[in-house]
Amino acid sequence: MLQSIREHAQGWIAWTIVGLIIITFALFGIDQYAQGDKTVVVAEVNGEDITATEFLTLYARQQSRLKNQFGELYDQVVNDEDLRDQVMDALIESEVVRQWADAHDMVISDQQLAMTIQSAPVFQKDGQFDDALYKDILMRNGLNVARFEYEQRQYLIENQNRQLTAASAIVTDDQVKQLAALQFQKRDVNYLRVDQRPFIETATVPDDAIQAYYEQHKEDFVTPEMVKLSYVLLSQEELAKQVSVDDKTLKQFYENNKDQFTDPEKRQASHILVKIDEETDDAAALKEIQDIQAKLANGDDFAALAKEYSDDPGSAAMGGDLGLFQQGMMVPEFDEAVFTMKVGEVSEPVKTDFGYHLIKLTKIQPKKVLPYAEVKDEVDDMYRNQQAEKQYFEQLEQLNTVAYEQADSLVPAAEVVGLEVQTTDPIPRSGGGDEVTSNAKVMAAAFSEDVKKSGLNSAAIELSPTESVVVRVDESMPAKQQSLDEVKADIVRILKREAAVNASADLAGELLAKLQKGDSKMQDLVKEGVEFTPVGWLERENRRVLPQLTQAIFKSPKPSGEAPSYTTYQLPTGDSVVIEVLRVEEGTLPEDEAIKAQLKDALINLSATSEVDARIQTMMDAAKIEKMSNYKTIKPAGL
Repeated sequence: MLQSIREHAQGWIAWTIVGLIIITFALFGIDQYAQGDKTVVVAEVNGEDITATEFLTLYARQQSRLKNQFGELYDQVVNDEDLRDQVMDALIESEVVRQWADAHDMVISDQQLAMTIQSAPVFQKDGQFDDALYKDILMRNGLNVARFEYEQRQYLIENQNRQLTAASAIVTDDQVKQLAALQFQKRDVNYLRVDQRPFIETATVPDDAIQAYYEQHKEDFVTPEMVKLSYVLLSQEELAKQVSVDDKTLKQFYENNKDQFTDPEKRQASHILVKIDEETDDAAALKEIQDIQAKLANGDDFAALAKEYSDDPGSAAMGGDLGLFQQGMMVPEFDEAVFTMKVGEVSEPVKTDFGYHLIKLTKIQPKKVLPYAEVKDEVDDMYRNQQAEKQYFEQLEQLNTVAYEQADSLVPAAEVVGLEVQTTDPIPRSGGGDEVTSNAKVMAAAFSEDVKKSGLNSAAIELSPTESVVVRVDESMPAKQQSLDEVKADIVRILKREAAVNASADLAGELLAKLQKGDSKMQDLVKEGVEFTPVGWLERENRRVLPQLTQAIFKSPKPSGEAPSYTTYQLPTGDSVVIEVLRVEEGTLPEDEAIKAQLKDALINLSATSEVDARIQTMMDAAKIEKMSNYKTIKPAGL
């Protein structure tokens, strides 16, 4: 995205919807972050809770994404307090929009949802949607199909609104030129960077300041309530490894289940689509498809007509070719037509929710039973999993029964299923770092009345469809206020850094004053802790300067005549920067039509984003929103 657009598009829609799949894995399909029987809430929107788990999950995902993006520069670019505020705002806005959509009965059809999900590359194998892969990815990310598809509908509703808003936006040529002047503007700059770290070494912190900080921030110095757990983990995957097999057994299993090792019939078809939408009603679409049908009857080439007339951008460029697909992968009307046609045949117009189609069947690939030698490994896996599944549910029932009947110890339950009792280190309510203690349902059970206070075994807790665990609390440790002596060193570090950051800013201010008087040059002001960087001509899109510093440079005043302009900026690291702008060269509109189109699209998107942001702000103003303060300090599990 163009940097000038990035600077203006800081709302939820601009930065949280980074992709159909990413945002859903980031926000949804997660269990409740529980405190005993009480959910920990970080905000309320019209009485609906936003939980700590939702906050921590999006916070961790966004933090991970930014660390991948910026690498070693992460700490210099990202301010944690700002990130937490942005995550909280994103969650609140998301909930406001969801409630508004529900109140206005906005819906996405099953066909629209299916097409969107099936077109996502993450759910495709060899370019085709794979249902087994789809369900496997959801399961591995802790999602169920119903929840995932519900949230996709919410995403599509908001995206639909945004596209409609963009479609109504009008952008003039003058506006495009103005954007080009800004976007392609260059600045001849230098800067001084005042390192705050040397000031840490010389900073002194009086005892009364330490005491005052401790009293004002006592809630930050509390050791949370913790428990040490024992648990028995039952895994179908581990059971499968223990299943004994031989070639005779596998061959018999193969013969009994040949349908499982058969490639189904697939058909390859091309199509020409005329969409029904706001601009083209049913009658107009039907007439257009009939006109194309007439051209085919007159001998025109199907592929050429698809390239010229089809409204399906994904296939039009390939002459309408959709590749090979099996029955059930397309919408019902399309599917039925394809699987009743002969090779070379062109259908009559077929109506679906997308519009009218002309379909040409180009190939039939018959179903094929795969030979045993080719699928032996798959047969082995399937047989093991089938046997392990039976054993898993038998042992799960045994585990549950013995854990309940002999609730004062996990040893009998472990022995009956041939497993070991495992233990954990002390863990807070927010959970630990492994698959068991990071599960919210496990931690809810661990801190429940029966398990923590009464000392009973938990019931079996499903971690996934193939894994369950029974837990008990070995030791409970209450929350404890840390003493000043315990945290004094931490407070000293905090206050020294604050003093150093302020000292860096003060020195930057002194340097700024000298430069503005005109009797000093930047390079003459270099000393220990003050570094001069001659940047030269700089564009908005560059990899030479930190993104936030680049923004500050292009927000700095332009030079007045021959005199440079000077301004200061504080980096997220606490270092201060004095920026010198020597010259400014306005950008010009490139001759490249593709770039012109990109600029126009950027303005349309900015206009749409601004309008959608205004609409969301109206919703926000009408909503009853309560933010808790805990989101500012709550930490991910295990930290």
